[in-house]
Parts: sequence; C-alpha cells; structure tokens
Amino acid sequence: MTEHRPEALERVDADAVVEVDVRDDLRSGREPFARIMSAVGQVPPGGVLCLRAIFEPAPLYRVLGSRGFAHWTEKLADDDWRIWFYAEADTGEATPAARVAEGGAPQVGAAREGAGAEADAVEDVVILDVRGLEPPEPMVRTLEALETLPAGATLVQLNVRVPQFLLPKLEERGFTYEVRRQSDDLVRVFIRRGE
Repeated sequence: MTEHRPEALERVDADAVVEVDVRDDLRSGREPFARIMSAVGQVPPGGVLCLRAIFEPAPLYRVLGSRGFAHWTEKLADDDWRIWFYAEADTGEATPAARVAEGGAPQVGAAREGAGAEADAVEDVVILDVRGLEPPEPMVRTLEALETLPAGATLVQLNVRVPQFLLPKLEERGFTYEVRRQSDDLVRVFIRRGE
C-alpha cells in the first residue's frame, strides 16, 4: 500500500472508472472473482477499475498484474478496502482492459461435480468450495486439485474452519498459503506453488 495517489489515477476521467463492490458477496460467502473479471472487461481504454472489498485482495494483484494493471490500495477501515487498478504507463499499446475485452470477458469453467464440492476455474484462479464436506474430504479434494494446479495459478479453498491438518501438508509439498477468516463459518485459504 503506497501513501500517495499515483499520478496516473489523477488523470483519469470519472466516466472512465468502473466500480465494483464485492463486500456483500464476501460477507455472505459468495465468491466474487467472476464478477470482478467481468468488470475488468468493461473498463474502457485508459480507464480504471475501482474495487471495494472487506480485505486486501493480494492474490488479485498478481492476476491483474499479469494483464498489465498496476494497483493502488486504500484501507478505509479494517473491513473496508478500496483498490484502484490502472494501466501503469502509456506504451501506445492497447490498455490492459482493452486486451481483456478483445478476447471477451474470461469465462467461468464448468463446475467439477462431487459430493457437494464445487470448483470453478477462471484463468489463473481455481475456486474450491469444501464447506459441505466432512473431514478428511476437504483435505483430500484440495490436495487432488493442487496436483493439476497450473504454474502461477492460485487455488482458493472456501472452508468453514481453518484446515489445520492441511497446512503442514501444503508446506511439505512446497506450497505457500494465506488464511483469511471472514466470519465464524467462512475461511478462505489462498494456496500457490512456492517460488
């Protein structure tokens, strides 16, 4: 998080700002990634995406960074963050949003069926919802999903508790993770391959 608002944001016309507020989605346990990526596709050339969330969405920085977006983050309260995604420099090429829009908005992949678990793949992020499963099924399904996780991708596990038995197994296999408890019955675990 930088203190000073980047100059690139000062030059953006208010009509070129696409706002998406996913705070209610996150509080209610809905995964907002597809909605965010849809909004990215609506950003006009030279425009900005302004995202509101209840926590700092660090994994999203890498996903949108790979599409040419820089970010500036404001923490307004413990559960209120505003993140601005913008083209860092004018290179004369299409803006990051235009490059996404040219190929169409990223599509959510088909859900993987199985005993109440759902996994959706959207480019670099795989979402695995294990909230309806009894142990050890959440750990088993997560480890299975990690076997086919593409390099550079992030697996987001949605769980009702911190998966204490899974975390040491992730470390053993060379994965890094970040645990975010959002409520008494929703925990998000962001998992990536180690560097």
